[in-house]
Amino acid sequence: MRPPCIETVTALALLAVPAASAQQALVTRPLDSASVVRLHLVQGSRVEAELVTTFAPESGVIVYRPPFHRDCGVPRAVCQFRTPVTDVRAIEVPHGNHAGRGALIGAGVGGTLGLALGLAFAGQTCVAYPGFGGDYCTRSSAAVVPVTTLVGAALGAGLGALFGVGSPAWWPAP
Repeated sequence: MRPPCIETVTALALLAVPAASAQQALVTRPLDSASVVRLHLVQGSRVEAELVTTFAPESGVIVYRPPFHRDCGVPRAVCQFRTPVTDVRAIEVPHGNHAGRGALIGAGVGGTLGLALGLAFAGQTCVAYPGFGGDYCTRSSAAVVPVTTLVGAALGAGLGALFGVGSPAWWPAP
């Protein structure tokens, strides 16, 4: 005889499995032709594309071509791809860039390098003067450490922001 808990566990497991539902619309508002989008395909890959035709919630196929910065190998006017909506998991549109994130990362890296450089210069510096019979030693000011840290952070933030501007941020299509 089986314990009664097996039936209970089986029943709960079957209730936990969600019913297969129809695929939701990829967009709620139409996307104009010439819009740049990123398609997440069901097979797992991502495709950055420029829409050739308007894509609406009721559309059954997406007609697109590679964006301007990518070559198709044939004249641009005939380079078009058609993908059924069922092969697309999600559509994203560009929304801003990653300049802020790049600036933060750059400031962290630049500040760390500036701190290390400042600590290296904050020690004692000796210069040999052979004609004067000895070494001349000076101690660097402690103010060199925060200055090099701030300069390194500022330069790093600037470079990071420049790198981040070239990287678009993608959001789900409306």
